[in-house]
Formats: sequence, structure tokens, C-alpha cells
Amino acid sequence: MAVIKNRRTKNKMLEMKRIIWILPILILLSCNEAKNDKKTESELKTSKIESRYKIDFDSTKISTYTVEESEFSSAKAMTRKLSDYSTQELKDLPKFIRLTMSIVVPFDISKENLENTLKSIVSKKTEKDNDIDEIVIFAYDDKNDIGTGYTFGKLLWSPNAKTGNVTPEIAKNNIRTNYKFDIIIKDKVGNISKSDLPTKRELEIYNEIMSEKYWDMQEEESEPIIMKKFNISRKELKDIWLKVAAHKL
Repeated sequence: MAVIKNRRTKNKMLEMKRIIWILPILILLSCNEAKNDKKTESELKTSKIESRYKIDFDSTKISTYTVEESEFSSAKAMTRKLSDYSTQELKDLPKFIRLTMSIVVPFDISKENLENTLKSIVSKKTEKDNDIDEIVIFAYDDKNDIGTGYTFGKLLWSPNAKTGNVTPEIAKNNIRTNYKFDIIIKDKVGNISKSDLPTKRELEIYNEIMSEKYWDMQEEESEPIIMKKFNISRKELKDIWLKVAAHKL
């Protein structure tokens, strides 16, 4: 009986030693897990902060405008050449969303007001839809010029103000920390008086000159037709074309 008792005592002592040996490891693992949880929580907070983006503009310097065209498009957010991706990798890549707009603004808008107006549109659109990853806006003073470049200004809002810079991470998590504006405004903006504007008749004659029905004709053939239609001289025709063309530059 004494032998059995001694064995039991030894077993209990061994078990206690095991517990004493394992306990610090369990405590250490528990601490590491807590640290990892804190780290994950911190990373999540950082991610949320990074995804926030505020667009600064002067709300007192926003002009009236009309949106004539607005189109969404999407593409895979690639950072390498297409041939560098496997079929599965391409399938897994998120898409980024681009919004392209054409707006018409007053002819007498100032440069400052045009810039703030363009920025305000980006702010409004991204607040409504945070999934938009790139925005391009073309500004005109005449909707008939849409599709021929831009006559007043252009805005690009994208990562580092460059097209094609949306990464899979940006497209997936809507991170905007490196987003910038590239805004181009024509020198004539803010310097146009009403007397400089082409009249309705002058615009009509200009549009006739530029009509595709005359594309296959030489000037010697098309000009007499236009002169007769509008009852104007060759000099008037040239002057009108020059005035309107200069305005649209």
C-alpha cells in the first residue's frame, strides 16, 4: 500500500510539474493572440481612415452648369501587362469604375469658379457612390462642341492624377489617400465678353462650313454653295469661320 501511495504522490507531482511548465506557454500564447487582435483592430481602423477622402473646394464659388453627357465604364484593375496574368488571376481581379461627364457652363465663368465647380461635381458624385474610382469631366460653353475635345476645361480625378493608376487594392477597398486632381482650364476662360461671342447666325454658318457633307469637296466647290445659301461674300465667310474657330480653341 505504501508503494502505491508513493507512486500516486509521484504522479501528482509530475502532473503539477507539467502544469507549471505548460502554464507560462499558455499565458504567452494568450498575450500574443491579444496583441494580434489589437493589431488587426488597429489595421482595420487605419484602413477605414485611409478610405476616407475629403475634397476641398469653395462652395461659394460654384457656377450653374448642365450635365449633357454622363457615362460609366469599368475595366479590370491591372498593374501588369495582360499577358502576365493567368486566366484565374484575371478572373479574380476586381474592376474599377470610371465616370466620364460633359458639362456646359456659362460663357462668362471665371477660372476660379470653373475649378471649384468641377471639384464640387466630383465631391457630389463620390459622396453618392463611393465605388467610383476615376472621374473625367469635360467643360464647354456650347453643347454642340461636345465630342470635339473640350473648349473650356478638363478635370481628371484619379490616383496621383494619372489614368490607369487604379490598383486592385484601391478598387476593392476604395482607398483614396493618394488621389489628386489634374485640372486644365483654357486661358480664354474669364476673359470672354459678350461681344466676343459668336451670334446664332455665325454659329449656324460655321456649323454649315464644318458639316460632313462637304468633307469630300474642295473649298472652291463648297464655299460657293454656302455663300449662296446664306447670301454672304467670300470675305464674310472667311471672317465668320475665323471668329468662331478662334472662340472654340
